[in-house]
Amino acid sequence: MIEQNISEPQRAILKSTASLNLFLGGVGAGKTFIGGLISYRFIRQYPQCRGFIGANTYLQLTQSTLFRIREYWKSIGVTEYDKTSNPNGLYVVNKKPPEHFSTQGHNFDEYYGIISFINGCVVFTGSLDHAIAHYGKEFAWSILDETKDSDETDVKEVILSRLRQKGLYIKDGQLSDKGKDFNPAYFLTSPARTDWINRLFDLENYIDEISAKIYSDKTFFQKEFNNKFVTISSTYHNLKNLPSNYIDNILANNSAERGKALIYGNPFVVTGGEFYSSFDRLTHVGSVPYDPTIPLHISFDQNSVPYNSASIWQIRRVNDLYLLGCIDEVALENPRNSTEEVCEEIKLRYTNHKAGIYYYGDASGRARSTMSKEFKHHYEIIESKLKRYLVNDSYRVLRSNSSVVKRRDFVNRLFEGKLPIRVLIDESCKLLIADLMYCKQALDGTKDKHIVTDKETGDKYQKYGHLGDGFEYLVIELLKDYYID
Repeated sequence: MIEQNISEPQRAILKSTASLNLFLGGVGAGKTFIGGLISYRFIRQYPQCRGFIGANTYLQLTQSTLFRIREYWKSIGVTEYDKTSNPNGLYVVNKKPPEHFSTQGHNFDEYYGIISFINGCVVFTGSLDHAIAHYGKEFAWSILDETKDSDETDVKEVILSRLRQKGLYIKDGQLSDKGKDFNPAYFLTSPARTDWINRLFDLENYIDEISAKIYSDKTFFQKEFNNKFVTISSTYHNLKNLPSNYIDNILANNSAERGKALIYGNPFVVTGGEFYSSFDRLTHVGSVPYDPTIPLHISFDQNSVPYNSASIWQIRRVNDLYLLGCIDEVALENPRNSTEEVCEEIKLRYTNHKAGIYYYGDASGRARSTMSKEFKHHYEIIESKLKRYLVNDSYRVLRSNSSVVKRRDFVNRLFEGKLPIRVLIDESCKLLIADLMYCKQALDGTKDKHIVTDKETGDKYQKYGHLGDGFEYLVIELLKDYYID
């Protein structure tokens, strides 16, 4: 195999023996090229092990992913068989293999979506825009190209669950014919516009280290942990395989923020149209320890899907400024997605808290509800469940909900530091951080109520914005002296 022309980030992912692998790179960073090298290593050395090569759409699969991967194969002399024009070819696509190909282990009525190699290896190919088509398949390894556009559930529940064919093993950190079962998945992608890949690979735990490494043509980020391996590489590392003006053209025709994603592979940049446009992950996220001697300020958002949630805050005086710090978040899914359960979880986490609690929330939560025979509305539940923590002024629920646009502008003023208050969110509050990063703005200036559907339950819900709503309820009431409705 040709390896002398690969970059150091490519070499790092090639050597990985982790089960989940992420090569996150800028455009032109050679992501699909390394997919060709990885795939042919398995095809050549382990022909008994079936593989899967996938992309988000069929056009992406055929015109980009497989095109680039087959370009690599061709560069090492592995070409497509044709009885007339290329009888020495080593694979066929979407057709029954010729008689001189090994078909041991094949049991297919037809070969659509299959690449068959002369040594008997089979590679399934497919797109994820109709992921259900891949149910029932079983393979030993998979390569997913530009996964940033793919559905999280499709990847986790359809593709990763198919990785169960035996035949690949790891022993003493090396591929082997015996040892520990090995079923690797490789994600080759540029930065995503949603956060699920960041969460899958715990990228938020390494944001400072990532930022320190990727803005260079000499360094790149790599990390191995919990049977996962991550490489983040800028386009500069593959410059020798690109036109000399390629990077300059990309940077000149995009904003500085988009350039961070397109060239440097930064997984945390804004993508445009954010509702919380002034939120900055580097500025507003850090370590916010719990102080048992000062009150808790808790803001509730009483949705049931995808979760019933609350954010927990404390306020400190820092010189001439106040620090509004989020120390914790609670987000309970079904079957614990009730206000009662959220309160019980808060009591469990803060059993010994003695400094009092103030609580905030949506005005509509005071509406009479049939959810309980004992309580008229959500805030009666909170009063009952948290009564031993409450003081005279604990109830701070909005009397009426103000304009979403005015709430947006006020919150962004806070993030911009235009008030004598600074906001800091503990890095453990991943759902609130995701809301503030990924919630989009609709054309009318309100939140984009993008609805997703749970594929198992059929429940429809707004993916982002719930903990963000709670944050808004809190700051509008808490900082009402600064807020003009």
